[in-house]
Amino acid sequence: MELTEKLSELAQALSQASAAVGILEAIEEVLDEYQEGGLSLEEAMGEIQGLVEEFQAVRALSEMTPEELMALAEEEEEEEEEGGLRS
Repeated sequence: MELTEKLSELAQALSQASAAVGILEAIEEVLDEYQEGGLSLEEAMGEIQGLVEEFQAVRALSEMTPEELMALAEEEEEEEEEGGLRS
């Protein structure tokens, strides 16, 4: 395996780890707010579900190749242009 491939994999792992830490911190805040009575159980679970979905999206993006990311960006740009034309 080439050095660039190893560095790319390391960057992906660091990105996922950073996202995971951020999500865990946010979950901790939600749990604190729930324990303090600021959120109902249903609200807390909804917040946590949203955070898990956010992490899954970050993980999926970090596993994409640069080519896949470029294709995704182009698709989003085209959708924005089409949406702007409809307005």
